[in-house]
Amino acid sequence: MAQKIYTPKVIADPVYGIFDIRPMLPMVETEEFQSLGEKKQLGLAHFIFPSATHTRKAHSLGAYNATKELADLWLGLGLINGSQAKALSAYALYHDIGHPAFSHVTEELCAKDNDEMGAELIEKLAGPIEATGADPEAVLKLARHEDPLYLAVHDKNIGMEKLDYLERDGLNTILSRPAGIDYLRKHIYFVNGELMIDEKVVDNAIEVQNFYLKMYKNVYLRKASVIAQRMLQKTVYHSILSGELSADDLGGLTDGELIGIVRTSENPVAQTLYDHFKRRDLFREAITLRHKDFVDSYNPTGKSIAVIGLDTKEMEKLIDSKLNPKNQKDMESLEQRIAELSGIPFEEILAVPVFNAWRFKSRDIKVYSEHGDHLSLMERFPAHFKNLEEISRSYAAFRICTTEKHRDKLSDKTLAKKVLDLLFASVG
Repeated sequence: MAQKIYTPKVIADPVYGIFDIRPMLPMVETEEFQSLGEKKQLGLAHFIFPSATHTRKAHSLGAYNATKELADLWLGLGLINGSQAKALSAYALYHDIGHPAFSHVTEELCAKDNDEMGAELIEKLAGPIEATGADPEAVLKLARHEDPLYLAVHDKNIGMEKLDYLERDGLNTILSRPAGIDYLRKHIYFVNGELMIDEKVVDNAIEVQNFYLKMYKNVYLRKASVIAQRMLQKTVYHSILSGELSADDLGGLTDGELIGIVRTSENPVAQTLYDHFKRRDLFREAITLRHKDFVDSYNPTGKSIAVIGLDTKEMEKLIDSKLNPKNQKDMESLEQRIAELSGIPFEEILAVPVFNAWRFKSRDIKVYSEHGDHLSLMERFPAHFKNLEEISRSYAAFRICTTEKHRDKLSDKTLAKKVLDLLFASVG
């Protein structure tokens, strides 16, 4: 009788080329993982970049491949053992399994964040995980960030999933990728419970941080994108208020399933917003609050926008305030008061804060030394981090938006000043 040969089950990927996922098929062939194929990685970025339709599934498969290669490297160097390598690969594949529909757009409306929901699903899917040869308990500890090895996947600077989405997002939006990212991946180590980079890839790590800020400006916090996100978020929130769905539903819905619910909403605010949203008739920026050092360079086209400069303390107070997507009630209260002050219908006022500002703060990176004196990038290049901070500050903005027909009215300087006073009265 001929011996059965288990041929590779290959994936053709635009980032890594061809790689084999056969060892992970029990995890891949679950409903929960397959649903990631119906959730866009970049939320609503395809409104601006038509090719940005890649999914959480594609990203998760890419993160798995990159993590497996890193784990094999560490195994060869004696930094981890075989069971740790298997657990890391499994965690990488499932690291995003808890993301709700449209990811970060609706996560703020969920009762739990994506990491919590992901850990619960990983606990539920212990059988498929074990079928790949990985220890479900070890994978769960990584998902809960109880084992520092999770940094191999989830480090905010050089984790494999971070590098994957940075490259994948870049290729699908601005047609670019960080220089030397492949070389960097091969020179990341795990020492004393920390991620470190080899001395020879310091320049590559700096390039990755610079590229992230480039994506921050041009993609992740692009004005049209964050306005579209906030429009959808408010639409979903009002559908929740009407009892047409619950916050607990969001984690299990795909993008298409969520749109199917909100498009039939009977809530008048949700109806108005979705009517604009489906036609890509996005609300327009009328009042913008940003750091005073960057006011003069903004609005070069002379559109009807009242640009108000704030000092560092005021800007930080605003960003760190309760006026954020997690606190929809206070956001709604502010919008209602602006509507009353301006005479513009409430459903045509939209406050757009900085989405997930914490995600864009640059983190330090340790540089490995065989002598044990592991310095960091920040210690070596403090000016680099100061520059990153300044650039990041230049992008941050809190916007008050409305429909085109009300833009001139809301951007009136006298009214804009009253809105500013109202806003800071709200944050205390």
